[in-house]
Amino acid sequence: MKFKPRSLIQIADLICGNSGPSETAYFPYRSSSYITEFFEEADTEYQHDGSTRHRWVADVLAQILAEPHEGPTRPPDTFIRVIDRLMDRSRP
Repeated sequence: MKFKPRSLIQIADLICGNSGPSETAYFPYRSSSYITEFFEEADTEYQHDGSTRHRWVADVLAQILAEPHEGPTRPPDTFIRVIDRLMDRSRP
């Protein structure tokens, strides 16, 4: 399953907590170690390597979307876990 690069960057910005100065921060800012923790909590083994945060996350999301999945309309289970983790308001 493939997403457009722009879509991957937009999801990555949410995971990283990147928001513009006039935007309300609905997603917490995550530094390198917290990005690694985010992916660990989604049951993956990805560890941020210190590179540009949102680009690294977008690359990881592309790798996750390339995993085997059931049919063209269902994303891989790993991607579902990442989105579930992102949308879980009980954990920053």
